[in-house]
Amino acid sequence: MHLLVTGSNGFIGRNFCAWCHEHYGWEITGLDLSESSRIPVEHYVQYSLGPAGSIDALDDAMSGVDAVVHFAADMRREPHNVAVVRDNCTGTQMLLEACERAGVSCFVQLSSLPVIGHPVEHPIDEHHPLKPPTVYHATKVMDELLANYADYARGIRGVSLRICAPVGEGVKPTTIFPTFVRNALDGKDIVLYGRGTRKQTFIHVYDIAQAICKAITSENAHGVYNLASRNLISNMELAEKCIEILGSSSQIVYNGQPDPSDDEVWDVCIDRLEKDTGYEPKLSIDECIRRQAAYLAGEENASK
Repeated sequence: MHLLVTGSNGFIGRNFCAWCHEHYGWEITGLDLSESSRIPVEHYVQYSLGPAGSIDALDDAMSGVDAVVHFAADMRREPHNVAVVRDNCTGTQMLLEACERAGVSCFVQLSSLPVIGHPVEHPIDEHHPLKPPTVYHATKVMDELLANYADYARGIRGVSLRICAPVGEGVKPTTIFPTFVRNALDGKDIVLYGRGTRKQTFIHVYDIAQAICKAITSENAHGVYNLASRNLISNMELAEKCIEILGSSSQIVYNGQPDPSDDEVWDVCIDRLEKDTGYEPKLSIDECIRRQAAYLAGEENASK
């Protein structure tokens, strides 16, 4: 199997490529903005999927490719909304047309569960009403529609995976999960906003990787799917878990500031993905915490 992976230098992209090499031995062509690849891949192409790019320039990159995995996205917010729409929607359509030209019959892309806005139906399945909170999220909905159109009209099997709360090596360090783990490692206070009741479902990047691979190899996979784990946990429970698992002396502190997301529950239903691909999440919240801690400890030792 030969994959073209866009955004291969990003957090999810580079972890996905490493997972594929380890578990499948698939050939990978990476595509990203940087001059060189940050990870070992068989081929690498520096390319922009925005208006500066062209479908013609993708022809060589598509040579011999069996499936495209699309991670690249412009995630900026105001005042960049016009550029975000142009980059994301144009880039997805260029890839789909390049697939058609090259005879690539499988296209899998990441979407985002927050396209629903706030949960109003439980559990959250693929029929949940959409209310994108930003222009970026609106482009994710459009990308889903473009992939669906390519599926029913152009013979390209399109799969869009709505992910929530990804964690793993290299995740943005200011997000809640690595922040709580880092503070627990250092014995610092773990600070909670509001009452700490917001619940979300964290998914390790390796479970994202195995789900994508199953979507590629499962002919039944078409359309939009939720992609999550079974790691539903509140902010308060996550803080308690980090302290317990890491044997930390940290204290949980409430800062007195409100959390607008208190009482939100992101209980994601993955029944459809399990049925169509055989996906089964592997990494528990405990294992996610241990892996994040090992990664952060390794980073600290490397910097000494």
